Amino acid sequence: MSEWYNDLYYKDFKGKHVLVTYDDGTAIMGAVTYGVLETRESGREISDCYVRLMPAFAGIGGEHTEGTSIAVLVCMEDDRWRLLDGIKSVDLVWDERDWERIDVKDLRAGDAVVANGRLYKVPWAHMGPPQVVTDTPGRMLIDLRLVSCALRRKVNVPAKPGFYKDKLGEFWARSAKPAGDGPWRSVEPDALDQPAKSDKYMSNLMPLTPVHFVNGRAPEPGVELASVMRVTSKGVTFTTEAA
Repeated sequence: MSEWYNDLYYKDFKGKHVLVTYDDGTAIMGAVTYGVLETRESGREISDCYVRLMPAFAGIGGEHTEGTSIAVLVCMEDDRWRLLDGIKSVDLVWDERDWERIDVKDLRAGDAVVANGRLYKVPWAHMGPPQVVTDTPGRMLIDLRLVSCALRRKVNVPAKPGFYKDKLGEFWARSAKPAGDGPWRSVEPDALDQPAKSDKYMSNLMPLTPVHFVNGRAPEPGVELASVMRVTSKGVTFTTEAA
């Protein structure tokens, strides 16, 4: 069975936080980094490519331990990664490309917490110390003392020109070239004369959902917009044909 790490390029391991489980049930969590493990075989020195774990705590030792890091994966001759002997699994918990650390007291809806080697989404602001509500069945509560880190998903303001809908339901157009203070202009009828906005300004209105228009007759006044809306894999499509 293929695992998430089998075909990764070594640079792609950077920033990934994993839970490593050994055959004896020992589990440790930490950030993955890439390194080279030098060994001696038949009187000659060999350098093998290993992915190392930087544990969240010290005190773990073993055959493949070097300093504060532990080797967990080795790259084989077919350029695929496999587990070192004695390791049962390496599970991806979170990735720094997608999440950034925040203070637990700043948790809000849409954030996440890591506890016992698992990532849990937070559906709404936590209920105050010492527990947090998760999106698990039954809305399981987790004691904040068990939370190893709190996370917020990174969001990037779209760079592709086009039309977008912000979190308030208002519509914007992003131009290919900035004009004035930025590339963003509101296309709301009562805001067409407002100055252009910057990416920094628009980051406060995330998420920005792509909007695609198709040909047709504009809806009559009073027709609900939802009746002419279709959700697609590319975003939200609004037909200009009344339903």
